[in-house]
Amino acid sequence: MGFEGGYINKILRVNLSKRSLEIDKISNAILYPYLGGRGLGIKMLYDETSPKMDSFDPEMVLMFWTGPYTGTGVFSAFFNVTTKSPLTGLAASAHSGGEWGPYLKMAGFDGIVIKGKADNPCYLLIENGELKILEGKDLWGKGVFETTIILKDRHGKSKVAAIGPAGENLVRFASIMNDNHRAIGRGGVGAVMGSKNLKAIVVKGKQPIPIAEPKYFSLLSQQGGKKAVANAPAFAKYGTSLVFELMNEKGTLPTRNFTAGQFEGASSISGEALKKNFFLRDKGCFHCPLRCANINQVKSGPYWVEETEGPEYETLMAFGSNCGNSNLASIIKANDLCNDLGLDTISTGCTIALMMDLFQRRIISTKETDGIQLTWGNHNAIVELIPKIAVRKGFGNLLAEGSFRAAEELGERVVERVIHCKGQEFPGYEIRRAYGTGLSFATGNRGACHLRAQMYVHEIFKGEINPIGFEGKIELLKAKEDLMAFVDSLVMCKFGWRNGEFTPAIFAEVLKVLIGVNYTEESLLQIGERIWNMERLYNLREKEIEDVLPDRFFQEDLEDSLKNGERISLKDFEEARAEYYRLRGWDEIGRPYSETLKNLGLSSDQKS
Repeated sequence: MGFEGGYINKILRVNLSKRSLEIDKISNAILYPYLGGRGLGIKMLYDETSPKMDSFDPEMVLMFWTGPYTGTGVFSAFFNVTTKSPLTGLAASAHSGGEWGPYLKMAGFDGIVIKGKADNPCYLLIENGELKILEGKDLWGKGVFETTIILKDRHGKSKVAAIGPAGENLVRFASIMNDNHRAIGRGGVGAVMGSKNLKAIVVKGKQPIPIAEPKYFSLLSQQGGKKAVANAPAFAKYGTSLVFELMNEKGTLPTRNFTAGQFEGASSISGEALKKNFFLRDKGCFHCPLRCANINQVKSGPYWVEETEGPEYETLMAFGSNCGNSNLASIIKANDLCNDLGLDTISTGCTIALMMDLFQRRIISTKETDGIQLTWGNHNAIVELIPKIAVRKGFGNLLAEGSFRAAEELGERVVERVIHCKGQEFPGYEIRRAYGTGLSFATGNRGACHLRAQMYVHEIFKGEINPIGFEGKIELLKAKEDLMAFVDSLVMCKFGWRNGEFTPAIFAEVLKVLIGVNYTEESLLQIGERIWNMERLYNLREKEIEDVLPDRFFQEDLEDSLKNGERISLKDFEEARAEYYRLRGWDEIGRPYSETLKNLGLSSDQKS
């Protein structure tokens, strides 16, 4: 089988300890079953690391992967970063849009595999197929924005992925930022980059990306783009902030550390309020017709921001409703600070929300918080804490460990209040009114994540299925998990995929004219299933894992005016999980059977 397009057919291997590099190729025998992006990431994470290796071990791999679709048609901005998460101890697989991913390909590589630790801070320059490891002492300690300005001035037309002080200080939910405001956010990948003394990666080049049948490929791609524009004009206008008021109306907007699903100040911090009061202009990723990113500004006051991208829905939730905060300017400032300092906004905001919950319950006091009054809605406190987390100063040092580890330090009463799965903080969905979404968080291979199955689309946005209960959702959950794993390996933007109506049949046609290889719908979904099981195997190898939800969801009703926010039945959840295991071909504790692995082309010796 020969690939006629989609790939540059080169990966860059860098060892920072030895300051050495090697240009390698990936065999077609691996590309065909894993495709790229998330698929190649988990395959190589499993193969190239020793069991139980610490995330900050110099020999831990940090990998940047494009997919065959990256840099080609519409919605092709995305790339993948894979390593072991210092937050969860599981596989970290994160994605980002912008322009950096396509530029990596045009610089001459499908991916970068980084090992080792530099003696001193450094950065990488990748230009037209060549690599330089350059000194970066002058960049260490600087924010992402200043670092990007310096490197673009130094190297001309280029794209920059960088960490901020949070990554340097090994904050367990530090992000890698590209194009200033685009985050490879979840799981703490920025801390792994910081542990290697690697500040940034600069990419530049003009190498064309081969396409097997350019005219037919362009036609298929543009058809998807036109459908997306027609299907999602409101999304194009507002971006993800569009859904804020809908989530509040449905009672699925996390409020005050998930004690309620509705926030009385929702209209003050909605997408409409953002557009009306702070909007400057639209912005889009590479080859994107939707241009869903909004550039905003705060013109004056204590939260002045000259211009920034976002915040998106998850950030409005994390620093807004979940902290009881209705001051929109402060949320814009918090988002901008997180981008500059290199922090995941979901984990940052939800960790602060937990501490506000504890403060309200008098479990902690100003004695622990450096004198900060963590009352609900105290926007000054939120903004004050973010830099302290990034540099691990005072109370910020504890919060930098993430909500679950911080809770363990503070005692059992605190652990009971944490909202997480597998150590990762929840995104913005109240699952007592969206059971399938909750089950997807529990089964997620990287911890609580809305993007691994997007069950909320069916339960909340489209209302296709009753959000209460698990009946009829297990097959859909598995199918969506497999499909999303494939999309993350292609790699394509999930908003573009959904709004552009790219079905598995269309994906098969797209790949035929992009890379020149025939896939069937079934074989594409099997790629996703293979990746899902490979991630499961890696996680089982690394630690004991549980597909569970926080006890609070089984013990507490929601404190709002709607009548359907009762606690979830633990018995119903356990029965749904057992059905999920059976459907996946796993045993009663969630370990894949040998026959399941064999059917997916995975060897039995990979079973932990």
